[in-house]
Amino acid sequence: MPVLAMAIPVPPGKTTALEQHIAEAVEHEEFEETLKGFGIMHESWHIQETPQGDLLILVFQSDNPESMLQEFAQSEKPLPVLQKQFIKEALGVDLSQPPPGPLPRTIFEWP
Repeated sequence: MPVLAMAIPVPPGKTTALEQHIAEAVEHEEFEETLKGFGIMHESWHIQETPQGDLLILVFQSDNPESMLQEFAQSEKPLPVLQKQFIKEALGVDLSQPPPGPLPRTIFEWP
């Protein structure tokens, strides 16, 4: 199963808001249905603290991560709209647009 991992810098002071947002999102009545609808088998969010600031590391497992991202970007369903709006406001990343460069590439995976 293909995996997509992405790292997004978290602006200073936004980590707590990010943690609160995802805690609320997982309680959304359409959360599980939404993930399954995009073909997501696994999704996890991680905070990596670095001397340069926090990073949000997103990990998705899906049959086709690129297609999953495109469907998410175009979705008008309530939860994806909420997610895209929050990420844009908190992190300055517009998930309704394609990423500015290629998707991250895997350089090692085991097993």
